Amino acid sequence: WFAITGTGAAPDILLAGKGLTGGYVPLSAMLARGELIEALYNSGGDFLHAQTFAHHPVACAAGLATIRYLQEHHLVERCRDMGNVLHAVLKRLEDHPFVGEIRGKGLLAGIELTANKATRAPFARNLKVVEKIATEALARGLIIWTNAGHVDGTNGDGILLAPPFIVTREQIEEIVNVLEQSMNVVAAKVPIG
Repeated sequence: WFAITGTGAAPDILLAGKGLTGGYVPLSAMLARGELIEALYNSGGDFLHAQTFAHHPVACAAGLATIRYLQEHHLVERCRDMGNVLHAVLKRLEDHPFVGEIRGKGLLAGIELTANKATRAPFARNLKVVEKIATEALARGLIIWTNAGHVDGTNGDGILLAPPFIVTREQIEEIVNVLEQSMNVVAAKVPIG
């Protein structure tokens, strides 16, 4: 359910936020190991954790409905499985002259764009490489999440892909095909090296 799952680590306390309602209503949760909750309960003191926007019944209902839907439709497992497909298909972009690194987990993938594969030097910000790729992708029906400035606050282009849990294998192929076409169009116009 969480990014830490599968790492072998087990946090004592975990905080969760916008994933509980998709960000549509404010809701967060603090999850703690059973022995911590038991210690709080047995301490004899009150655990006063109410805040101004806490315990909103509609938000809590939305959060519970989301969790139930994820469980009933096995969407966490589906996210893992389709994420494996996404990362396998994205591997073919590793040799693209713009790609420094592809990383991620599940249905979340980041693509670091570099002007020089060997040194992983970023593109100069004034080239607006990621914006040009996004424009080409949009013209082909694909919306990508762009990122700039991650190297030094100014330079450093990146692309984030986050398809929905219901994405199909065919749609993943289409996403990567369109992204590759868009990158190729921009690569023909932007100096590399």
